Amino acid sequence: MIIKTILNFTGLYAAFQLCIITIGEVFNIEMNSGVQIGAMIGAAYGAMVASVSAFGRAPTFHENWIMSVSVNLSAMVVSFVSLIALLFVSADAPAIGDVMLVISELPLGILMIGFAVAFLLQTLVCLLIFGRVARRYLMKLNPA
Repeated sequence: MIIKTILNFTGLYAAFQLCIITIGEVFNIEMNSGVQIGAMIGAAYGAMVASVSAFGRAPTFHENWIMSVSVNLSAMVVSFVSLIALLFVSADAPAIGDVMLVISELPLGILMIGFAVAFLLQTLVCLLIFGRVARRYLMKLNPA
């Protein structure tokens, strides 16, 4: 259940990222981070629906934690790859050297705290989706 959910999430999130980048580039639209959060929530929900439907049960507490942390790590990898691809493809995007220069000027402590807070909040949202939302979805599938 865990591996299938992580693979489903990764595929959905990568597809959402591709759509977001394509729409942004084709229509020259600047999108804020809220779009990325929506894509992550949508991918987590889609992966949860696929897993609960396929296995006929909601994840256990232990599986919930593993999936939540794993999909967050997967989302970071997909986002990083998408960012690098966007920097190479987009004419409007700054060069990779410029991005790395801006990141290197930030104090390491602030950068690490920012990543930790973002990771924690995303994990809490995923715990909610793979836990409570999955149980509600299972009850809708099997009304008894």
